[in-house]
Amino acid sequence: NMFLTVINMSITASLVAVAVIIARMLLKKSPKVFSYALWSVVFFRLVCPFSFSSRLSLLGFMPSAQTGSAPTRYIPQDVDMIKLPAVHIALDNINSVINDSIPAAAAPFAKLNPMEILIALGTLIWLTGIVVMLAYAAISYLRLRKKISMATLVSENIYESDRILSPFVCGFVKPKIYLPLSLTEKEKEYILLHEKTHIQRLDHIVKLVAFLALSLHWFNPLMWLCFSLMVRDMEMSC
Repeated sequence: NMFLTVINMSITASLVAVAVIIARMLLKKSPKVFSYALWSVVFFRLVCPFSFSSRLSLLGFMPSAQTGSAPTRYIPQDVDMIKLPAVHIALDNINSVINDSIPAAAAPFAKLNPMEILIALGTLIWLTGIVVMLAYAAISYLRLRKKISMATLVSENIYESDRILSPFVCGFVKPKIYLPLSLTEKEKEYILLHEKTHIQRLDHIVKLVAFLALSLHWFNPLMWLCFSLMVRDMEMSC
C-alpha cells in the first residue's frame, strides 16, 4: 500500500514539477529566490498523499485529478484485485500503452496473481533503492567528516583545511563553514558572506530534507532533475 501511495504521489509531483520548470524559465530574469521558493510546491506533493486541488488549479484541469482533500490515486490501491487493472494518469495515450501491458488479475482460486507478484517485486526494488541511497549518503558524510577532522579553527564556526578544494557548510545542529587554504582574503570575504547566508536560511537543513524526499522517489528521473535545479537555484539565490 505504501509503495502504491508513493507512486501516486510521484505522479502528482511530476505534473507539478513540469509546471514549476516552465515557471522557472519564465522567471529567468527575476531574483533566483523566487525560483528557489517554487520547489517547495513540488516537495509538498512528494510527501503529502492528499490532494487539495480544485477545478481552478493546475491539477484540477486533469481528468484523473480529484478535488478536495482526498488522496490522489492514479493507480488504485486494490489494482492487484481488479479483473482488468488500469491506471489513469490524465494522458489517454500514455494510459493506453500502460494499460495494454498490465497483466490481468488471476482467477479467484488461482495460486499466483501476476499483478500481485509485480507489485511485491516493485516494492522490494523500491525499498532496496532507498536503503542504497541512504547508505551511500551516510558513508559519504562519514568520509567527509574524516577528511575535515584535522581542519584548523579560524574564528567562531569557520575552519580551514588543506584537504578540501571548495568551501561548504557541514553539520546540522551547529553548522560550520569549511574553507580551502588557497583562497585570497577578498575571495574569503565574499565566500563567507555566501556561506553565512546559507546558514541563516537553513539551506543545509533544506538540502537534507530534499535529499530524503528524493530517496523516497529515487525511481522517478524527473525528481533527480528537480533536485539538481533546486540546488542550483539555492546557490544562485545566495
